[in-house]
Amino acid sequence: MRKLSGCLIALALAASSARAAVEFTPCKNNMAPEQQIQLGEKVAQQVYRQMPVLPESSPVTEYIQNLGERLVAVAPGYKWPYHFHVVNMAEINAFALPGGEVFVNLGAIQAAESEAQLAGAMAHEISHVVLQHSACNAERQQRVGLLAGLGQIAAGVLLGGAAGTVAQEGIGLTAGFGFLKMSRGAEKQADLEGARLAYNAGFDPRGLPQFFQIIEAKYGAGGSQFMSDHPNPGNRTEYIAKEIAAFPPRADLATTSPEFERVKDAAIVMHAYTAREVASGVWKRDTPKQLVGGTD
Repeated sequence: MRKLSGCLIALALAASSARAAVEFTPCKNNMAPEQQIQLGEKVAQQVYRQMPVLPESSPVTEYIQNLGERLVAVAPGYKWPYHFHVVNMAEINAFALPGGEVFVNLGAIQAAESEAQLAGAMAHEISHVVLQHSACNAERQQRVGLLAGLGQIAAGVLLGGAAGTVAQEGIGLTAGFGFLKMSRGAEKQADLEGARLAYNAGFDPRGLPQFFQIIEAKYGAGGSQFMSDHPNPGNRTEYIAKEIAAFPPRADLATTSPEFERVKDAAIVMHAYTAREVASGVWKRDTPKQLVGGTD
């Protein structure tokens, strides 16, 4: 009887998890996990110095951290020390650094119409970490000097000159960073892995393609920083829908929650800085000095 009960439990767990038709493996690179983590932390500190990142005590940040923890609890592969941050920028954007540092723009939270959409976007970014896409991209840049390339953040991204001009055109933080620019193949992998991750965490996976549709409706195809760094592999909605159709039926998938609605209401009335405002540095005058360059 115990053996039968164990089998039934195992079958139930298997039935509630989406299995990939093709199991993706992390892209091949020579960076040890510790190196990826150190690299991500190094760049994250640069982001804090150059971007208006909300303090960890912010209710919006606390919500994003909790949502991220729910997703990474079912993330496959290496157990990266994920950290989630909110950048107070109006652009609909998100990006993940090697080792698990994930940044979500306030604009993405303001634009999401449901928790499932926001969870899908975050699951997509987490999947880039799982599959080590940015680590592989960074390793390829070593031939031209990886640290020199990453140093562009400190050297003037969004602080004037050519970078400031780009920012004023609405491009944003990740412009010019090859290690954050994904190939179409990497994007398709993150789409499929992200849909499965959202589903396994209990969210309606259809939120992911819905979020992409919101971005395209606002900016046009390829017109946003997110779409620039995360190019559409083509037939995105179609292949994600095909993948979702193969998932086991579940009646408990969440579309939204009271917590999301409260945070969305709070986020909507917040002033999110435009790329031009970030380029001017006005956010630094509005932010306590102890929060510029680190968490509170």
